[in-house]
Amino acid sequence: MTGIDEQAAVLALTKATHTQPWHHTARVIAAAGSALKLTDGDVTGLDETDQAYAADLRSRVSIEDLDQACDLITTMRADDVHLITVLDDTYPGNMLWANDYQPFVWVRGRMTPGDYRAVAIVGDYDSEQAAAAARALAEAGLTVIAPLRTDLDAAVHEAAFEVGGRTLGVLAGGIAAPVTLGPYANVAQQIGQRGALVSPFWPDTTPTDWTSVQERVVTCGLAATVYIVDGGDGGSSHRCAESVLKTGKHVFVPQQLQQEHSWVAQAGFRGGITVVQDTDDLSNHAVNLVDMCSQTTMF
Repeated sequence: MTGIDEQAAVLALTKATHTQPWHHTARVIAAAGSALKLTDGDVTGLDETDQAYAADLRSRVSIEDLDQACDLITTMRADDVHLITVLDDTYPGNMLWANDYQPFVWVRGRMTPGDYRAVAIVGDYDSEQAAAAARALAEAGLTVIAPLRTDLDAAVHEAAFEVGGRTLGVLAGGIAAPVTLGPYANVAQQIGQRGALVSPFWPDTTPTDWTSVQERVVTCGLAATVYIVDGGDGGSSHRCAESVLKTGKHVFVPQQLQQEHSWVAQAGFRGGITVVQDTDDLSNHAVNLVDMCSQTTMF
C-alpha cells in the first residue's frame, strides 16, 4: 500500500481537477506511477498532452492542499474508513477494465482478494427478482455488488446475507454524510460488517443526480460482470448495460426483459449479452465467466 503522502497527493490532484472528469486525472496519475512526482513537477514518462494536463493540475495544488488531504485521511482512518487510490496495490482490478476508473475510493469494511469474483445487480423496480438473483449468486460463492439507494438495492444486500454471502455496497454520496444512507443505515451497517461500503466521492458529499450516475459507473466497474434485472428503453438500466458493454464486460439479462424490451437486442447485437432462463442459469453462467476472465490485478 502506498504511504499517506502519496495518497494525499492523489486527493490534492483530484481536488485540482476542474476542466476534465476525474478519470482523466486517475489515468495520468496511473501513467506517471506517482502523484507526488507530479506535484513536484516531474512529468517523466508522460506524453505531451498528459504533461500539459499534469502541469495544469500542479499549478492549482498548494502545500496547504497536501496537508489538508493528509489530515482528511487521518480523520477518516480514525472512523474506520480507509482510502484506496489508483496507485495502491489493493485498487480493484476490475475497475481498470474501463477508461473511466476513479482516482480513489473510500472503504468502510474489508475488501478481499476474492472480490474480483463479483457480479453487480442493477435494476429499477423488481425487488423480488433482484433478491432471488442475489441469493443464487451468493450461494455460488460470488461477491454481490449493488448500490444502496433504493428498496431494490437493499433487498439485494439482505438476500445475499440470508445465505451467508458477502456484498459490496456502492454509495451515491459521501461515506461520512448521514444523508447518503437515508433509510438504509441498518443495511449499511451489515454491509460494513460482512463486506464493504464503497464511495468514490469526498466523504461529506451529498447525493445528487450526478453522483447517482457515478455510483452506477463504480458499481459496474467493481464487478466482473453485470446482471440487469429490469428496465425500460432509455432508462437507467438500459444506459448502464450500454456503458458496461463498451468496457468489454459481459451483461446477463432475464428472458422476460429480453422479451419485453427491444433495447436488449439492440444493445447486444454485436454480442456481450446473455439471456438467462432463471437464477440457477444465471449463477452457472456467471461462475464460468468470472473464473475464465480472471484478471492479473484484482484486490
